[in-house]
Amino acid sequence: MEKPAEFVDLERYPITSLERARGRALVSDIQNRMAASCICALPGFLRPEALVRIVAEAEALEPMSHSGPTDASPYFFNYGTTGELNALPPNHPRKRKTPRNMRQIARDLIPAGTAIMLLYHWDGLTRFLAAATGAQSLYRSADPFQALNISVMDEGGCQQWHFDTNEVAITLLLQAPAAGGEFEYVPLIRSAENENYEAVKRVLDGDRDGVVQLSQEAGMLVLFKGHRSLHRVAPVRGTRRRFPSILTYNRGRGWSAHWNRASCITGRGSKPPDAMEGSSRILRMALLDL
Repeated sequence: MEKPAEFVDLERYPITSLERARGRALVSDIQNRMAASCICALPGFLRPEALVRIVAEAEALEPMSHSGPTDASPYFFNYGTTGELNALPPNHPRKRKTPRNMRQIARDLIPAGTAIMLLYHWDGLTRFLAAATGAQSLYRSADPFQALNISVMDEGGCQQWHFDTNEVAITLLLQAPAAGGEFEYVPLIRSAENENYEAVKRVLDGDRDGVVQLSQEAGMLVLFKGHRSLHRVAPVRGTRRRFPSILTYNRGRGWSAHWNRASCITGRGSKPPDAMEGSSRILRMALLDL
């Protein structure tokens, strides 16, 4: 099983036949579900045989994972200036932090021959995701550390309540935990016109009103509008690790995350772009700007 197309259940998800009726129907269904609920989950996207290999490769890479911060703001690297933050009250959502207990394996640590890397570099997947998200074209991220990563969540592992910097996040769950680890989100809690800080504060205070929970299974592909929707991963229960993978694409060529984000999250890219030998200058944070 070396061809990336063999990793995907093409009978269930005909992503290589987008010009045919079943392929068009799949794309239309995804777009309708995204429009209606800001999320589309495709269970069984990866075949069981592929998952066995992918999880084994993730386990082999796990010792190189980086822990990063143990708590973070919902706005993470979008904090604003120091002066703006200082002017906010102590309990303002931009100053609030919730627990983060996870590790990440950076893209430059994932060998070229691994199944997840072959899948990421498969043009067939990129074309499908462009169609599904309504983009005229998509390009794999040029970020040397965050274009592709594998997250590691052990027992008690979780991800803080947060917004994504990108409009649409694309994730694959490689292995689900025995219990816990649910993906929780509040759909479209903010807009371009209204940050809705009061509603965000209520969620951070523990109010469950409006919180939707998605129990993911191994092999599931998820497309999610995370820039306007507050979300987190609930604590993992049990000793089986949760292994999600984030695949990053851009509408333009050459986009990368700012170097200090890569350093904080992945432990890689510890120098500014101008000091990184052989690196192109980082432009700005831009994942999938749709």
